[in-house]
Parts: sequence; structure tokens; C-alpha cells
Amino acid sequence: MDYKLIALDMDDTLLTSEKVVSTHNKEAIEKALKKGIKIVLCSGRTHNAVVNYAKNLGINGPDQYMITNGGAIIENMIGEIVFQRTMSNQFYRKFVKFVKENELDYNVVDNQGNTYTSGQGLLDKYTIMQAYENDNGLYLKEPDQLPDDFEIVKAIINGNGNKLDDISEMVHEKFDKDYFVVRTGLGFLEIFPKDVNKGQAIKALTSKLNIDLDSVIAMGDRDNDIPMLKLVGKGVAMGNALPDVKAASDFVTSDNNHSGVGLAIEKFAL
Repeated sequence: MDYKLIALDMDDTLLTSEKVVSTHNKEAIEKALKKGIKIVLCSGRTHNAVVNYAKNLGINGPDQYMITNGGAIIENMIGEIVFQRTMSNQFYRKFVKFVKENELDYNVVDNQGNTYTSGQGLLDKYTIMQAYENDNGLYLKEPDQLPDDFEIVKAIINGNGNKLDDISEMVHEKFDKDYFVVRTGLGFLEIFPKDVNKGQAIKALTSKLNIDLDSVIAMGDRDNDIPMLKLVGKGVAMGNALPDVKAASDFVTSDNNHSGVGLAIEKFAL
């Protein structure tokens, strides 16, 4: 198969546990780019937390793209937005009411990558960690302190693994009907618009570029990667991926700390 686009999740896929790109991965990506294959970083992270990785890999220019915020935003590498979906102020208020009633830690992110949470009590470590990663503002604001047209790209409930396990069913029951609810990593249970996920973003981008989905490779490790892994021609799970992710994939490569991305690119695309 002559693959034309490779979509890569970042955390625990492209990146090692130390949040760096291995030399092997970088070299394989450089070879794929030289061959004319588009490399698309496809992450739950915001713009600022993705763009420098992309540029350091040589992913540049108006004809290269990245997908951020779990599929809510697609932009090219000169910052032009080609797709964006947000959630309404009404939903934002409903979400904050829900987390407060259930005494949950939370944050929400706007389309500029700013992080917002309530200013009551201590901030949980996951909100601080995410705001730092987003490399943008962290604002302690209540819904009434923000404009009536304030909208968000995602809402996040934070907590350790056991906490999120305990509340996951309740959150799904509350929001599944109208929204996409998914665990995106340790400490993060995220809510997106119903039709926003990495798979739908890949579908929108390939349609724009007139690329057949069978000519796409996607790689990932967690539940939020499953929609794109099942959709494309070759879905690749990392060796460290969750069991459901491996089951949804066509191939299992090495883990993120042993250049599984580079090995898969060499096997299928070079």
C-alpha cells in the first residue's frame, strides 16, 4: 500500500515517558516527509503544546497540518484554522454545575488554549499540569465572571485513576447522549462535542486533501485513539497500549520508549 498520511498520537505514542521524541522516531518521520507522506500530529493537547514538536520534526508550511484538542481543531502549520468545533456557554454552565454538585475537580479549555477552573479551594495537580503543558493562561473564573458567549473546546474532570474509575459510569450516564466522553490519560476524563474525536478529524482532513482513508496509517495507545485506529487503512497500537486499543488495531508495534512509531513507519511506509 502506498500510504500518503500518517496520524500520530503524542503522549505515550510518539513521545517517550520523558516527553521527548526518540532519534529513531525522528529519523523515520524525516524519511517519510522526504517521501512526500504527510505526518499529522493528532493530540488531545492544545496548539501550544503541539506546535513546537511538529516544527522540530520538520512538519512546516501551509500544506502540513496538525489536529489538536482531541479533534476539535484542525489547522495548518502557518496557523490557519481549517476546522473547529466548540461547546456552548449553556453546556459550560451545565458542566460546572454538575462537577460542583458532585465535588469533582475540573478544568475547561477555550479555543486559544487557555485553561479555566473555579477558584474555590486548592487546585488539583492535573489542572496545574495541563495548564503548564498548554503553555497559556490559567484563569480562576466562575461562569458568571465570563462573557455570555464564552465557549469551550473541551471539558475535563480530573482525578487519580481510582477516582475516575469510580465516577466514570456516572459521567457517561450524564453526558453520553449528547457528547463524546473518553479517558485521555492518567488523571483526565474529557468531554467533547458528540461528533468530535480523532477519527472524525482525520476523516475531515483527508476529505479536504482528497486522500483515501485506506491510504492512512494512524498510531495510538488509549481509548481516545480508537476512533481513528478503526477508521484508517492501517491502525497501529503501541506495545504499551490499553487492551481495547490493541484489539481495535491491525498491528501492534513496540512501546513508546522503544521507538514503536519509527519501527512501524519503517515497516509500512518506507
